[in-house]
Amino acid sequence: MKKLITLFVLFLAFSINASAQDKPVGPEVRAKKDLEQLMQVVQPDNNMQVALFNLFIKKYQELDAPNMTPARRLEITSMMDAKLRASLTNDQIIALEKSNDLYSHLIAKVPAETTTAKKKK
Repeated sequence: MKKLITLFVLFLAFSINASAQDKPVGPEVRAKKDLEQLMQVVQPDNNMQVALFNLFIKKYQELDAPNMTPARRLEITSMMDAKLRASLTNDQIIALEKSNDLYSHLIAKVPAETTTAKKKK
């Protein structure tokens, strides 16, 4: 009987742990992470931080849309690039572009190998 109870408790523990890992991360959490990464490179003022946070939330809401197409993704990339360039100073843009991976991530740019891998399938 003790073995049966022990097995049941272990089963519950592992199933709770597995289901906790499957929870999707919302746009707000991802937007906050983007803003934190951006702030490691450039230091926008408080008002700009709020505006950028809202911009990143909008980016993730649009990227999570069920009707996402490659053309729409390119539109989002162009929009994010334009809005970041309009929001930040030239010095901040230069500093951000030096961190190419971060900049590509912030504007939602699709890596080249991802687009070619999709075409091969």
